[in-house]
Amino acid sequence: MRDSTRNGQANRTPRGRRMMVLAALAGLAASPTLFAADTVTFTNNDTRSSVGVGDAMILSNAFRSVAETLRPSVVQIISIDHPPFAGGEGRGGRPDRNRIPEQFRDLFPDLPQAGPDPNRRQPDRMGQGTGVIATADGLVITNNHVIAGADEVKILLHDGRETTAQVIGADPATDLAVLRIDASDLVAAKFGDSDESQVGDWVIALGSPFGLSQTVTAGIVSALGREGVGLATFENYIQTDAAINPGNSGGPLSNIHGEVIGINTAISSATGGNDGIGFAIPSRMVQRIVNDLATDGTVERGWLGVNIQPLDEDLAASFGHDARSGVLVAGVLAGTPAANAGLEPGDIVLNINGQRTDTPAGLARRIADFAPETSVSLELLRDGKRLSRTAVLGTRPGSEPATELEEAPEPKMPKLGLELEPLDETTRLEAGLNSETGLFVKGVLADGPAAAAGIEPGDAILRINGLRPTSVESFEGACEDIEPDQRIRLLVERRGMTRFILVEAGN
Repeated sequence: MRDSTRNGQANRTPRGRRMMVLAALAGLAASPTLFAADTVTFTNNDTRSSVGVGDAMILSNAFRSVAETLRPSVVQIISIDHPPFAGGEGRGGRPDRNRIPEQFRDLFPDLPQAGPDPNRRQPDRMGQGTGVIATADGLVITNNHVIAGADEVKILLHDGRETTAQVIGADPATDLAVLRIDASDLVAAKFGDSDESQVGDWVIALGSPFGLSQTVTAGIVSALGREGVGLATFENYIQTDAAINPGNSGGPLSNIHGEVIGINTAISSATGGNDGIGFAIPSRMVQRIVNDLATDGTVERGWLGVNIQPLDEDLAASFGHDARSGVLVAGVLAGTPAANAGLEPGDIVLNINGQRTDTPAGLARRIADFAPETSVSLELLRDGKRLSRTAVLGTRPGSEPATELEEAPEPKMPKLGLELEPLDETTRLEAGLNSETGLFVKGVLADGPAAAAGIEPGDAILRINGLRPTSVESFEGACEDIEPDQRIRLLVERRGMTRFILVEAGN
């Protein structure tokens, strides 16, 4: 009975709804005032109430002003790649889609999937992004990934004009590129100093998300100095919650004064759209890279010549350091600025020219920010004591230099579970080691302390608790005084890279 009553009500519902709609329409028709006039009257500014909206109107006017100021300087970029396509990476280092961290892939919808069908005739591959006019004579700044691999680059100006762009230079290490266009009446954007930005500042993003040109969004600076995102070699991003979507890449991030303080480059997204986490390259970095690219199409960076690693609490304590600040020098390459300045493995770099540095990525980027031949002051911690060194930077190599190696006689398994032999030239070359002295790890006991710490066959032991082992016997002698469960600090080289490792001595 209850079910039949429910069904009966359900059957009557549409009629009831139709009656309500008809009644509503009848009410409109019967209304004596709603459409009584022949014209619709809009409220004007003079009759609006300003109570409680004064501050909001000031902010709204500021956003308007930024949009009006920057729109003539923002362009849409269409990159065209004709088949056959370059395999893996094209000009400028166009990456394979599968090599990009998953949360960033949707920012690069034009990148190829791995393993295309070689028998299928492919159409032109097209991508789109944004750029900002930097000079009135036609220099345009964008991201490297917007134009990388393109055979042709088209620019759409704010007033509808279309022109072809020439790629002046690209820097995959920072994901920046410089283009040149030949057009009249160009309006160059004004650039501000990103170092003056603070967390919480209002920012405005302009670009062409999903091809929708001249789109303006607003937000705040969420964080500064973001690194380790994984999109470029040198990262120092401004993080913002201003809506940035695919197509915004290469466009400006502006402060409330209409000054460009960053170039939008990436988003972290689980959905492919804006999740409130966007990244922009700060204008300080942009200025340095763009000036180099505009000069000769290349970028020269400072170089120190060290292998470095982060500090954790235990590793810092082993060097007599009671904090995790600073970056540990794990190796110094012979004949480099670091070697000439007297740096040694085990030094902890606390600051560069008075600016604190706490991560290897931060130290590498800061050194790379300087031009070659620049003198920099390094504050170090060595054996618990502070000291200063001055280094004259070299030029960062375009690729890692080749490495070398050495060999050995009868091995033993000391308490750390290592089978060691002296290095000789043959072993050193075969293992790709740079060090000419030390002990070669021929074998590692599978369940021993060294294996647990990550030491592998082919590594070289360069130091044990600060001492340089000159033979297997000297290494064993250093192990004799080690108490059970004591941690031992080893300086280990693997394929040309050195790193400090803490090993539990075991029983």
